[in-house]
Amino acid sequence: MLPFILKWLSMILFLLRLKNLHSFVTLSPSHQRYVSISTKIGVSSEILMPAAIIFGGGALWLSGSEERAKQAQYAEWEAQNEARLAELARLAYIEPKEEWTEEELRAYDGTEDPNGPILLAADGLVYNVWKGRNFYGPGGEYATFAGRDATRLLAKFRTEEEDEESLKNPLTAAERATLQAYIYTFRDKYEVVGKLKGFDPSATSFF
Repeated sequence: MLPFILKWLSMILFLLRLKNLHSFVTLSPSHQRYVSISTKIGVSSEILMPAAIIFGGGALWLSGSEERAKQAQYAEWEAQNEARLAELARLAYIEPKEEWTEEELRAYDGTEDPNGPILLAADGLVYNVWKGRNFYGPGGEYATFAGRDATRLLAKFRTEEEDEESLKNPLTAAERATLQAYIYTFRDKYEVVGKLKGFDPSATSFF
């Protein structure tokens, strides 16, 4: 519809230009004269000018209405997305408390409730990582970390369980640095819901 209106608007403007245009026409080798093209067109500027204004305004209005329709659609999508995220946050909420035991964490590995909280402990803090459900939930790449103290696995950048011999060795400086990189991400992205009971800070500190 809009291209059609613009096409007619261009034609009207062209006719307006012709209204005042005089073309030089050669009638014979010895005689030349000007012939007014406007008399052949037979349309007055009193009609053409209002028509141009009406068509031009209509084209602009239609163009603006399309943009308004797009903005309304985007606003609707954004509102729906915000509502969906709010509902997911409600379902995954868990009341923070001062301390959690490792046994308590096991109930929140994501296997019992597909929309519930997912807890993991890292460097003495307990995080609700439900926003990363695709990573930490059942079938996720880091599902091993959920429902437990994942400090050493994060530090060693591994998803397999450590053997008894490996558990006896303290974390290296490089492993502690790796752990802190994870903690930096967790604090920025996930909610802290408490501390891990019995955690020894010296196991991960640099001093």
